[in-house]
Amino acid sequence: MSKQLIKEINQYCKLFRCEESGIAWVENESTGNGHSCHPNIHVTGSVAGMKKLGYWGKTDRTVKAHGYIYNIDKLVVDDELDKIAQQYCRCGGKH
Repeated sequence: MSKQLIKEINQYCKLFRCEESGIAWVENESTGNGHSCHPNIHVTGSVAGMKKLGYWGKTDRTVKAHGYIYNIDKLVVDDELDKIAQQYCRCGGKH
């Protein structure tokens, strides 16, 4: 995975994009949180489980990037950092 720094948003927040998948995310070093426009789970999680429980659709597409699995057919933007990630995401999913 090739993690490309796109820009520094402020002293603690940096925007990155995976060159292979196109997924963009913001790392907030002051809180330890990551922000994306797509719901995601850690790579140790279960995509089949998310679909079986109904959190993700049975035909939803997923991609892996920087240790997470992203559901690119769902869009979730809850705050300004999610919105910034959405503007730079090039995954080919729902935006």
